[in-house]
Amino acid sequence: MKRPFWLLVLLFVPFVSAQAQEASKILDTYRRNFTIASLDVKIQILQDAASGKNAADMGPLYEQALEFVTDNGSLMASDTRFNQLAAISAEQIGTVKYAAGKESLLRLFQVDSDTQTLQKAVIALGQVGAGDAVIIATLNHYVDTQNTTFSGGGQVDLIVFSACLQALGNLGDPSSFPYLFSAMNLNYSDRITATAKDALFSIKGDLQALLTDVIKSRPLGEKSLALQMALATDKLTSDQKAQVAQIALDISLHTSAADTNQRNGYRDMRFVAAGALGDRKWAPAAPLLIENLDSTIGENDKGIVDTNHLLDAINELGTTGTHDAAMRLTQFLVLINSYTEKGKAYDERVVTAIVNSLGSLADKVAFDDLMYTRYLNYPTGVKEAAREALDKLKW
Repeated sequence: MKRPFWLLVLLFVPFVSAQAQEASKILDTYRRNFTIASLDVKIQILQDAASGKNAADMGPLYEQALEFVTDNGSLMASDTRFNQLAAISAEQIGTVKYAAGKESLLRLFQVDSDTQTLQKAVIALGQVGAGDAVIIATLNHYVDTQNTTFSGGGQVDLIVFSACLQALGNLGDPSSFPYLFSAMNLNYSDRITATAKDALFSIKGDLQALLTDVIKSRPLGEKSLALQMALATDKLTSDQKAQVAQIALDISLHTSAADTNQRNGYRDMRFVAAGALGDRKWAPAAPLLIENLDSTIGENDKGIVDTNHLLDAINELGTTGTHDAAMRLTQFLVLINSYTEKGKAYDERVVTAIVNSLGSLADKVAFDDLMYTRYLNYPTGVKEAAREALDKLKW
């Protein structure tokens, strides 16, 4: 005859309670013995606790051991047994996910210098520190300072650094994104780069917003890399990529550069962003693409950039389908027509690009000047392009 379910529950509850009481008694015994034991015996106690059947209930013992170690921090460098105690305790806190021990772990991370101990402490923090702003900020700061040290030619403990990258990936907080992004792009070893990349893509949050924040707030080199990443990833839609590129173009156009290298860097980012916007025919960026054209005209006149960049700027603006774009390109055509009337030669490719873009825009504002182009001393190809553009105008 089967026993009723409620009867099984009543029989099971005392069993669970007895188990909990037994585990609590064992924990109390371990903790009492740890308090009075010598260093060598303390290590044995931790090892026994970690290998016993109640290991998952021993969190308070591991925390007690960490507090003992950090309270005697001045002795850690001279007696390796302290680091052995700390390493066992940190590892076990992470293994059993004893979140109450996270403050002791963090303190250990801040006072110890032993590579193995720090590695285990950081790994454990990644297992118990989710949502803890202080832990996340501390690990972010560590990665940031190590990145600065490495980029300046200094030495970094790559074992601890790698563990910290993994921990931040496990914690998945959006605030870690820029520091992981830097680590991924600083030419550490291939292994570190891969670890940083894995951690980066473990971050929770809006990838578009995270990359945009890098473009807005980080150094120029990282801005460019963030733009490239945004355009290359399959995790963003075409419209999202255009939105990121628009912000990058805005920053490129309106950031004052301190030296030639920075000016060149912002110019290169500007060209990449403008190209991405042109490829996507992104109308909201028309005002910025007009500014880009103006800047490129001046740079081409001064010999700073070649004509190919000017052609790109014309074509990119011509994809936006806006009246403002048609107005600006018509003004450019008027200027070149005036040069041609005065016998001043202008690059045929540039005139053709303007005419073709005006044809794509199909805005009647260009009618008079496209018509006039046909009467000037241009090569046959330019005149034919003007005729085709006129045929496309909408009335």
